[in-house]
Amino acid sequence: MHHAKEAHKFAKPPSHAFAVPRDGEMADLIQQAFPEAYFDEKHLEWRIDWDEQQFPTQGQRLDEFSTRNNLEIFHRY
Repeated sequence: MHHAKEAHKFAKPPSHAFAVPRDGEMADLIQQAFPEAYFDEKHLEWRIDWDEQQFPTQGQRLDEFSTRNNLEIFHRY
């Protein structure tokens, strides 16, 4: 489990990232599970910005998704 137990304050909200191509079945699954996800063209990965309003459920959803789909979560600050 990677998610925090308490909400943190950041100068700039961090992102969680999945190194997955823009198109394909896994990209579709990411978009279904995380409507707020977007593809970062510069880094060629899917990003989900940290949202304090969704704490702690967003982290739990990310953990469940990454475990179910055998994906590594990257943290971008």
